[in-house]
Amino acid sequence: MIESISIQGVASFQNPTPVSLNINKKVVLFYGHNGTGKSTVARYLQDTTHNNYSNCSYVLPNAQDYQILVYNTDFVEKNFSQDSFEGVFTLGETNVTAEQAISAAEEEISKLEEQRTQKQTLKKQHEDKEVVQVKAIKDKCFETKKEHDKKDLDHCLTKFKASASAFYDELLRTDLIEVPEYTFESLATESKELNSKSAVPKSMIPNVLLNLASSESNTILAEVIVGSSESYLAELVKKLQNFTWVDKGRIYLDDAEGKCPFCQQAIDEDLIENINNLFDESYKRKKDELKALKSAYEQSIETLNEVLSATHYTDLNDTKFDLAKEKLSSVLQANHTKLGQKLADPSIKVILEPTSNLVQALNDIINDKNASRIAFNAKLSKKKDSLAAIKKKFWSLVRIKYDAAIKAHDTLIESIKTDIEKVKGEEEALTIAIQAQNDVIVENRKLITNIETSVININNQIKSIGLEGFEIKQKPEESNHYYLCRGVSSSGHKVYKSLSEGEKTLITYLYFLELCQGSVNSNFSTPKNKKIIVVDDPISSLSHNYIYEIGALTHKRLIRGYQYAQVILLTHSLYYLHEMMKYLPSNPQDFGRKCNLFRVLKNTNSNILPMEKGEIKNDYQSYWQIIKDAQNGITNNIVLPNIMRNILEYYFSFVHKTDALKAALDELEETDSEFSPFFRFINRESHSDSVNITDLGEIDSDRFINKFKDVFIKTQFEEHYDKMMST
Repeated sequence: MIESISIQGVASFQNPTPVSLNINKKVVLFYGHNGTGKSTVARYLQDTTHNNYSNCSYVLPNAQDYQILVYNTDFVEKNFSQDSFEGVFTLGETNVTAEQAISAAEEEISKLEEQRTQKQTLKKQHEDKEVVQVKAIKDKCFETKKEHDKKDLDHCLTKFKASASAFYDELLRTDLIEVPEYTFESLATESKELNSKSAVPKSMIPNVLLNLASSESNTILAEVIVGSSESYLAELVKKLQNFTWVDKGRIYLDDAEGKCPFCQQAIDEDLIENINNLFDESYKRKKDELKALKSAYEQSIETLNEVLSATHYTDLNDTKFDLAKEKLSSVLQANHTKLGQKLADPSIKVILEPTSNLVQALNDIINDKNASRIAFNAKLSKKKDSLAAIKKKFWSLVRIKYDAAIKAHDTLIESIKTDIEKVKGEEEALTIAIQAQNDVIVENRKLITNIETSVININNQIKSIGLEGFEIKQKPEESNHYYLCRGVSSSGHKVYKSLSEGEKTLITYLYFLELCQGSVNSNFSTPKNKKIIVVDDPISSLSHNYIYEIGALTHKRLIRGYQYAQVILLTHSLYYLHEMMKYLPSNPQDFGRKCNLFRVLKNTNSNILPMEKGEIKNDYQSYWQIIKDAQNGITNNIVLPNIMRNILEYYFSFVHKTDALKAALDELEETDSEFSPFFRFINRESHSDSVNITDLGEIDSDRFINKFKDVFIKTQFEEHYDKMMST
């Protein structure tokens, strides 16, 4: 059966979004007034491939197995515009062997179709699994978009933000490369710098100029500096290793007043002279050299500290540079301390740690920074190309990030596709087997089908519904065609054109019902359980008596036993709708299981809404429903005057208050000149002067409904108005 229909871009279905319906029940009923769009649905199902319906669609599994038969004005015109119409081949004379073969084939088809349905269900499960897996991998990869959206790498996502599918497709187009030296973080930093509003070419950082190699390797540092050996004290001082102590103490001799500054014993001039003789000019010169060396070293350190305090160094914010600077400073300070120690005690040996390698380490970092700045300046000069290069690197990183997930996904999808292809093959084999059984049915039907049986059936139905004087006959010169006769001697020439609309409807509908049972093709007949029957308003020109007959025939020949795949009925008549509802399950659960009910509405465009069984009203209630629809904006306001007039005529005639109605209308017309045309129109009764409606201009539903309510208030029937508008 048809599971769903989507209507768009044809007739009054012109909304930007399609009208989509789930109609997957055995019996589907559409109710709506004339002009709302019911016939468009029927015509679409009659010819789904027509260009008019290019934006429409329907879901019918194994559609090739089904036949859709539509009864509407187009069917009548096509089949009865000439004096003869095609015969319907139905089962006729008994042939036990052929009937048994057909029965066996139909039973086998039923089994095969059940198996095929199982395969189709399994295939659908595999396909759904594939869809889920594809969505999962796309969503997983799309998480990267969320990580970088509206951040420094946002420009890499341009054109790929709105769709996970587009994002994934771009990812698959990206070549997989070896692990690169760049990262998301480095690319983000580069992008941020390039995209900064204040981005300007960067200046170079000067190298640190510090060369202390000669000072640090000076031989005097390893020299043991002692006093002269000419003093008789030299051997003793040397033996005691206290040259430095004596040198420091001799400055006190001048103030010692002839006493030793250490032991306070009397000391003569000869001893003082020999003490001073220990420290000759050579000693003094070397000590001055040490002082100069230490002073120069201190000056170099101070100069370096001033240099490194410049902004182009302090703004680097580089941990490696800071550590290298700290290490150099530490070594310089240690060397300075050693120089102080040597100056304090020239007799000791000191070794200074070389700093040239530490200075070079600083300059190496600076050179790297300068190289980066040169590269940045070059990129900034070609910003567009630079950002494009970053984007390419970004996608390569994303591709690497999800490579394992993509490979696992591809393996899984390959397995699922293998399962799908296997089930497809099994499904196709079952379809071939079903077609073989259909061929058996076709061959055996040829043995027992004829058009005589359908002639008898149609003529019997014509008589049963009281159409006297008509019958269907086979055309002598065209044995597979009928013609319609009026009277025994009639040749059938132009008889159809002379029929009333009601007679045409009855006869053509009887023919259609017979066609549903058989086929106009003697070589092929679709089984009933593969036929979808669509009936569009078969009672438009019939009296209530015939509506009853059509309803009964529809139930008996189309619905009872649910022998057809699906029956879709469309009508504007509440009487006919109520008649059909009598034959359908009364229990709401049973009704909901087998039947679908829809209401067709039209304001500017048509719309179709689900409808509950309890919502079906009588004609009077239906008029009130239209008032409420207009109030809610789901039907066109232009129908309001006519509907309101019908309600007022019906109700006030029923309660025998037509005089009160006329008096109320006259009074309201006198007190509200703006609505005079409206009151004049609804006060004219029935349809005596429908031209008057053109005086009404644009109809404001709220204002007209308020005036309509005033009529009931004036006549003291406001309670009835409130009840009908609330139900």
